[in-house]
Amino acid sequence: MLRICSESRVICLCADIVTNAPCCGERRVLLFNGSPHKDGPVARMLRAFREALPPDWPVEEIDCYARPAHPCTGCGGCEKREGCVFADLDAEFAALEQADVLVFATPVHNLSFSAPLKIRIDRTQRYWAARFVHGKRPPVARPKQAVLLTAAGAPGRSGHGMVEKQLLPPLTILNSRLVSSVAYSGADAGEPLEPVLDEVRRAARMLTTL
Repeated sequence: MLRICSESRVICLCADIVTNAPCCGERRVLLFNGSPHKDGPVARMLRAFREALPPDWPVEEIDCYARPAHPCTGCGGCEKREGCVFADLDAEFAALEQADVLVFATPVHNLSFSAPLKIRIDRTQRYWAARFVHGKRPPVARPKQAVLLTAAGAPGRSGHGMVEKQLLPPLTILNSRLVSSVAYSGADAGEPLEPVLDEVRRAARMLTTL
């Protein structure tokens, strides 16, 4: 585990290998873009990440603001039968289940994900029900590696740490393990982004070694 902390950024890289994860060849990558800004820090971090991936890896990006999703209502439908009563995210969840790498990229809003991305995190309740109500082990068959990218206006790492804590429980039911976590902070004060982009590229390249 490598952790680098400063007022402008926090980077945490973990070289743990996901059990049964593919170690070579083509890897399917699914990116969740939780920012509404086309050229903001989150968008630039995602571009840097994509550019550092092997060119033959299929990459799909979900623009969470461009695809509004129905929030989880706690209706209990997924406890009565597998799946969700709302079908709007069925295609996204199908892509998630087939992915080898999941990337969650978000601005930090009130120490949490942006709202459109948080909705998608909450909607993984269907997999919690599959595991703990319907007894499906694992609820998502294909193992995955996960990456978290955050950008915050405030200095320090408190926002990133809170987002990471919120992400870890859903990852367990998605058969996923967080292997890289990169944070940019101090955007409001104009802290430089380029050093963080280097860490993002490093996180992307590290996936080829796992």
